[in-house]
Amino acid sequence: MVPGWEEFCLDPKFISPAQTRAGFVLSSERERMERPHHLQTSNTSNSSKLTGIVIVILIHIAAISALVVTLASGQIMKQLRDIQASVAAEKVPPKAPPPPPPDLAKPPPPIAIVPEFSVQQEAPPPITTVKQAPPPPPAAKAVAAPTNLEPIARTHSLPPYPTISQRLGEQGTTQMQVAISTEGTVTECKVTKSSGSERLDAAACTYVQGHWRWKPPTREGQAVAVSTEVNVKWDLKDTQ
Repeated sequence: MVPGWEEFCLDPKFISPAQTRAGFVLSSERERMERPHHLQTSNTSNSSKLTGIVIVILIHIAAISALVVTLASGQIMKQLRDIQASVAAEKVPPKAPPPPPPDLAKPPPPIAIVPEFSVQQEAPPPITTVKQAPPPPPAAKAVAAPTNLEPIARTHSLPPYPTISQRLGEQGTTQMQVAISTEGTVTECKVTKSSGSERLDAAACTYVQGHWRWKPPTREGQAVAVSTEVNVKWDLKDTQ
């Protein structure tokens, strides 16, 4: 707007009374519209604060009421327990049962009178003790006569002739000393005279130790181990 225009328009020289009234109304409306809104905002804020204060007061009242109710219910329960305890204490104890009636004295049983009989007993016969003769002394054990070494003939067979010795024509007599145990078996064999062939001597010792048996001798009834001499004759005629 051009400066000085408002003063020109409001000069009474240039406007009529009707225009003057219309300008006043417009000026009043403009002032109302240009008025700041902080007053209205202030009123709204005050209302919100008041509402919040009322809500807080109501919450406190509710909490206090709940606390009072809780305390009151506790007091009521305590009073009820006290009343129950007093009622239980005032209960009349049960009357003791009456004593049992006294036992009536029973009459004594009748006494049977038994006649007495006297039986004459005979005197027991006198006891006679017979002395037994002492047992005879134990008989002396008979000492068994000693026995000699006896061969078991069915076991004293000739050993098999080695095949190589047959081909080579080896023959002769092997003399051996054998140790016989208390069971009659040969525990040791030693060649005392060779047949001329070690093969035949070894075969004789092996066979005698594994097959020949004796009835061992005894001394005072007990078998004893002994040694004896034996011979094995190797003859090619026995192979035919």
